Amino acid sequence: MAKGIISIWGQVRGVANRIIPRDYFMRNVIKLTGATAISQAIPIIVSPILTRLYKPENYGIVAIYSSILGIFSVIASLRYEIAILLPEKDEDAVSLLVLSLLTTTLTSTLLGLFIFIFGSKVVKLLNIQGLKPYLWLLPIGMLLVSSYNIFSRIVLRMKSYGVIAKTKLIQGFSAPLSQIMLGLVQAGSLGLILGTIIGQSAGIVTFYSSFKKQITPRLQLHPLKNLAQRYKRFPQLSVIPALINAIGLSLPIFALNKIYGPEVTGFFSLMQRTIGVPLSIISTSTSQVLLSQAANFKRINSNMEPLFWKSLRQQALVSAPIFLLIPFMPYLFQIFFGSTWRTSGIYASVWLPALLGGFIFSPTGCFLDVLERQDLFIIRELIRLIIFIGATIIGSILKLKPLSMNIVFSIATVIFYFIYGLFSLYAIKQEGKKCV
Repeated sequence: MAKGIISIWGQVRGVANRIIPRDYFMRNVIKLTGATAISQAIPIIVSPILTRLYKPENYGIVAIYSSILGIFSVIASLRYEIAILLPEKDEDAVSLLVLSLLTTTLTSTLLGLFIFIFGSKVVKLLNIQGLKPYLWLLPIGMLLVSSYNIFSRIVLRMKSYGVIAKTKLIQGFSAPLSQIMLGLVQAGSLGLILGTIIGQSAGIVTFYSSFKKQITPRLQLHPLKNLAQRYKRFPQLSVIPALINAIGLSLPIFALNKIYGPEVTGFFSLMQRTIGVPLSIISTSTSQVLLSQAANFKRINSNMEPLFWKSLRQQALVSAPIFLLIPFMPYLFQIFFGSTWRTSGIYASVWLPALLGGFIFSPTGCFLDVLERQDLFIIRELIRLIIFIGATIIGSILKLKPLSMNIVFSIATVIFYFIYGLFSLYAIKQEGKKCV
């Protein structure tokens, strides 16, 4: 299967080389963005098959698995992988690669021990009985996801963007194809989880096989302690913000599962995957362009506020026609995914304003990075936590039905993204005062 995908990738690359602009930066941006978009689109394209092989409860259990995995994966290497791009010597970068992999192995092992000792209590606390047989896959998934991110950093340093694009395509094909095959033998939730793991593994093997000859000669173990000390600011300053952000993003999944169980969570998960992911891909691409422009404005001490408002106008203009789809969502989901999934379409109708709010405002988050306002980032993400915890408490007290709870979460999300934009605007205005 991997050889077939690589062959397809070769043909796609040949066509792309003829149509993509020759500018080095733009070629690589388009290459990575395009590969990411395709790899994310493939699972959506095959979703009408998967939704007929798997039940909503299966999707709900996998959503919980992915949410827990997402939280632990961002801190698996203690953020040392971010530093791989920084050293002047390639030998130091490879040593940081090893340090990151060793740290990830250690934290994955600790997660495994934690699950072995406290797994039953966590299952009861989070109401995730359906995930209990598959908890042992969490440390494996954590090791694979983090290892992929670590290897991608060293590949970025070597500027081998085509290899990254290839791995994304391999993952995009291998994961859903594996899930289809496992679904045909009625593997249930395990099939969806194993398919995800297979996709992650395929990406890592491609990375290693492409660069083992370049990495191995530069491998040095003696600098590890010094490098860990030299770049200690990454675990000290980056772990907590990344953890807060990951928890905040996963709160709706945890809350819906805790209150209503995996079936409702599964309906929400399909909606999020089929609508939220495409919108996120586009907004991420916008954010990359905006980040470049904002950095340029920063270098020349130019006022960034017009750029902020221009971004909002452009995103709002693109999103305006999508609002027209709100009343048709239940019918569209029923047609494409089967009558069982009509409820996902109803959830999509109430969530679309929130998803479009994220689409409009999330690119402006790059201004905090450019202006080095990590303090505002942490406060903003804490506000996200408070808003969603508050919404969960309100829903629990009022004993809201699932649809009403989704409406509350959608409203909370819209409110948060307005605050999100205000934080970026505040940072810009504060920077403007310094320039006067």
